[in-house]
Amino acid sequence: MEGGPLDRRASLRHGLRRWLLLAPSPCETESRNLTWMRKRLFHVPEPVGAVTLSRLGFPTRELLVTRPLKGALPFLEAISAASPDRRRGLFTEFGREVGRMHSLRFLHGDLVPDHVLVTPPCEDLGPGHGRSLVWLATRRGGPTAWRRGHLRRVADDLGAWFGRAADWMAPSDVDALLLAYVASRACHGRPVTGIAQLVASIQRSRRREMARMEASLDLDRGRAFPIAGWDPDVGRLRRLMEREDNTSP
Repeated sequence: MEGGPLDRRASLRHGLRRWLLLAPSPCETESRNLTWMRKRLFHVPEPVGAVTLSRLGFPTRELLVTRPLKGALPFLEAISAASPDRRRGLFTEFGREVGRMHSLRFLHGDLVPDHVLVTPPCEDLGPGHGRSLVWLATRRGGPTAWRRGHLRRVADDLGAWFGRAADWMAPSDVDALLLAYVASRACHGRPVTGIAQLVASIQRSRRREMARMEASLDLDRGRAFPIAGWDPDVGRLRRLMEREDNTSP
């Protein structure tokens, strides 16, 4: 369950979007996105209901109710206690599932570590079967990432992630995530143009995310501000991709 009262600016913004653009409220958008993802077998909470209270046509409070998840831990907590194999598997799953999202024209919209949970591999048949990562807070995104034959803003998802996560990700974590992302995009018919271009686009997006965080220091929630630079070894990534291509059946 998530939600609560909206401040005056948020109430005005969402009220105008509703009146001018016929846009749903944030919790209604979140419920729709979770339903969309469950139909495509992503591991997300099952929405039960979304309620928006309004005054004079402007939303004042919202609530999204979802079914509870068993054994869910915040990503940072889970990854810090994981074995090397488990850690590599989680970053591989991350890259694979985000690549699948983007291939399906879905933009997460707020992909930061606080919005990813880790559970034991899901044993229930159906959505999320065999997966560990649970995706939260998709209300800023949705299945709109494809326009006129080109993916747009998908680098912003990874830019937001590396804007918060680059400090504690080892090079092997970055390798596992990006290689799985590229492989997933290719597997689903939406290949990236090249690993160097992908890294460059993520770096540009990450710089925009860092500037946004610097302008709104409250976004950091009391944590140390992330490092300014993020420069993965593109040559090493290329060699790893070639090695995988040569060893694949």
